[in-house]
Amino acid sequence: MVGDAASPGLSGGVESMLDIETITGVAGNVESEFWGFSGRSPDNAHNEPFLKWLTTLGSTSDAEVPKIFSTSYGEDEGSWSTAAAQRLGVEFQKAGARGISLLYAAGDEGANCEQGKFVPEGPGSSPYVTAVGGTMPASGYPAPGSEAAIGLSSGGFSNYWPMPDYQKEAVQKYLTMEGLPSRSRGYNTSGRAYPDIAAQATDFIVYTPIPVPGVSGTSCASPTAAGIFALLNDLRLAQGKSTLGFLNPLIYEHFSAFNDVTTGASAGCLTDGWPAKPGWDAVTGVGTPDFAKLAKVVEGLPSGRNLEIVI
Repeated sequence: MVGDAASPGLSGGVESMLDIETITGVAGNVESEFWGFSGRSPDNAHNEPFLKWLTTLGSTSDAEVPKIFSTSYGEDEGSWSTAAAQRLGVEFQKAGARGISLLYAAGDEGANCEQGKFVPEGPGSSPYVTAVGGTMPASGYPAPGSEAAIGLSSGGFSNYWPMPDYQKEAVQKYLTMEGLPSRSRGYNTSGRAYPDIAAQATDFIVYTPIPVPGVSGTSCASPTAAGIFALLNDLRLAQGKSTLGFLNPLIYEHFSAFNDVTTGASAGCLTDGWPAKPGWDAVTGVGTPDFAKLAKVVEGLPSGRNLEIVI
């Protein structure tokens, strides 16, 4: 079962309808739910009520809780106090250990510039969730290799969380490449790097019920990726195996199961932002998921999931 966690009330707005329509469009045979939460965070009156959702998640039984959530809302990482960010991190870890995968849109601000400096965005910057960046069609689409990074796709490095072991090797390779933004932009190369993966993020049509064409953003990419991983869960459950749970170690161990995106860049600070490069990059992560390749990977995994979450 796959869910969509949204915050701005319970009405069928474009953002919420985008998520549920995309998930069910990709994974039509998988039971889907919409979880909506109104209000704001007690930590910051401008922020989303993520803790309300997470505590509800924590109190829902394993038999009833969705095994994947896609969320398309977020804020600047620094708008959360350190204590509140750590509290969210604990709940994220608890979900992963229960076999629940949490996907977050990386953001639609490109490199997210404020006063000439790059600013990380959360909760996608947490090492305990899977952040999804965005791509757009390139020449020859939809043939493999015909996607490019879309300029709005956010990414970078956390100022709160250290770089987790599962991504260090991949990220360090990226940091040695030419054409990266100047260090004067203030990004923290020792921090958790995001996004982890990417998916198409432009020219979606949303029915509210009136058709709204041309919808774009990583809020399109996250539910697209969630639908793919829901199908992978479905494959494993049909074999009597567990759901995948926390996805990031699996993602970084199996680069070859993703379509590497090597063209395009994010925008930000009057620069080209983060460029797409071979391997992991700070605009498309390790690339877009290839279902056929990932299916072979997850079929070969043990029946139970690895409960160890290492940063």
